[in-house]
Amino acid sequence: MRLDLHIHSMFSPDSNTPIEAIVRQAHEAGLDGFAITDHNTVKAFSAAQKIVKNLQLDLIIIPGIEISTRQGHIIALGIQDTLPAGLSADDTINRIHVEGGIAIAPHPFNILRNGLGSLKGRQVDAIEIFNSRSLFGIANYLAARSAVKLGVGVTGGSDSHKAETVGLAYTDVKMETHATIQEILSAIREGRSQARGRVSPRLISGAWPFRGLMDMDKRRKK
Repeated sequence: MRLDLHIHSMFSPDSNTPIEAIVRQAHEAGLDGFAITDHNTVKAFSAAQKIVKNLQLDLIIIPGIEISTRQGHIIALGIQDTLPAGLSADDTINRIHVEGGIAIAPHPFNILRNGLGSLKGRQVDAIEIFNSRSLFGIANYLAARSAVKLGVGVTGGSDSHKAETVGLAYTDVKMETHATIQEILSAIREGRSQARGRVSPRLISGAWPFRGLMDMDKRRKK
């Protein structure tokens, strides 16, 4: 199964991508499913489910959220409730596990993008070892090396803030295409996944978050 597990929509402050545009691009990119992981909110999940149903597409939608902790960002997959931002990374990971989800460290060595940095002692279930917006490769390399050292699962994600980059990176999970969400999460936790893809075009990757923030500011002023 090909799954892009790191996407941002109009519900993130640094993106204005419509949910339907994400769904359509995921289908065009040949994905089997995806997770919209907006910053500190799960609002996109139900909207994406409705659109997939209306368009009659065979896509699995995994609930997700990128949570801002005091030490950096953590992606939670498999939970449908918003967890509070601003807690410690360890407390956040514990809460994710209590809710039945898995905790992933996205772009952990990209400090300018609020990666966790040190992963030693963190009880994450997986590490994002390929992020399309890590343009120069070193952050992805360090993440992959840490996953091997810690013996945890791996994921890949586009970290898309614009529809056209959805699916540039993805998680390749070794299982049947009609697996359940919990089966997918278990496969990632058990190390039955690989990260694949390519980096985003630099102009899009660098400029789009700033455009998203500007658009958000305009919406607030209206």
